[in-house]
Amino acid sequence: MGRIWKVVRRSFVLFFDSQMRSVVVGGIIVGLLLAYFHVLNEPPGIGNVTGLMKAEADAATAHDASVVFRIYDRNAVVIDAGCQTPGKSQTWKGYFQIYARYIALKKTRFLWLRHIFAQVSWEPNNAGATAASVTAETTGVIEPSTGRRKPQFIVGHELWTFALVNRHWLVTSFTYNLCLPAYPGA
Repeated sequence: MGRIWKVVRRSFVLFFDSQMRSVVVGGIIVGLLLAYFHVLNEPPGIGNVTGLMKAEADAATAHDASVVFRIYDRNAVVIDAGCQTPGKSQTWKGYFQIYARYIALKKTRFLWLRHIFAQVSWEPNNAGATAASVTAETTGVIEPSTGRRKPQFIVGHELWTFALVNRHWLVTSFTYNLCLPAYPGA
């Protein structure tokens, strides 16, 4: 054992025979440690919440009301803010009202629907995040009704909130058809 220790010690001393080499290797080690702790402190991946947003769009398109029980918190709120239709705002609270909303969506045939350009904010902004808020854009196409010949394009702003519940991310609120305040510099 003593002989091995001497060989290791001598190799170590020979490797760090110059101050420059010691500084470079020390810098690399410090950099690797900082990167390691940074990764440990990163917030969850955005796929945790954007996956739920995609599931919502897919469910609305496929008229799959069962999604409510998989992606929403039992006390979640869905709000049509009525930006495109002033005075027509509507709110659904809890599983059963939100479920009824998806059933009513069967009257609307989406050719496609997506929530795009998601901007995620985590609370707290680290690996211990337990809540998130997301701003995004709604985009889609509604199939023409019997009285119309052209599909109806839909666009709008949306705001989502999510919570980590029993180690699963769930939607706690989804507000769509949202009007954004005018840009103050315009």
